[in-house]
Amino acid sequence: MKKIRILSISIILLVILIFVFARPKQDIVSVNLVSETNEISYSDSKSVQIFEDAISTVKKVRGSVDVGSPTYRMTVTYADSKVVEYSLYMDFKTKNGFLIKQSNSEKMLDLKDHNSEELADLLSKENKE
Repeated sequence: MKKIRILSISIILLVILIFVFARPKQDIVSVNLVSETNEISYSDSKSVQIFEDAISTVKKVRGSVDVGSPTYRMTVTYADSKVVEYSLYMDFKTKNGFLIKQSNSEKMLDLKDHNSEELADLLSKENKE
């Protein structure tokens, strides 16, 4: 009886691990940003990787959020043609930022400090040009 229980738990854990590590990663093909004064598109691998890292490592913030207009409206296009809309809020002085997914507009997705800095630096270059 004890062996069956251990075997069952082991199989369940194995299935969970396979699901977590074997599920296909969604690759971003392009990112389009629109502000009140500017429109920027990224499809080069270095820039896209910055967005991919930022989106994949966000931290969901508990509670609902009520904020003003975003710095950018962001459209992310994946390799499977899936399109996801975000609002990107960025403070260029502190290099802190967060996302709000349009499909769940009351939940804030906080960018990790490193990712937020990389995004702020990337966007600052575009704003200067």
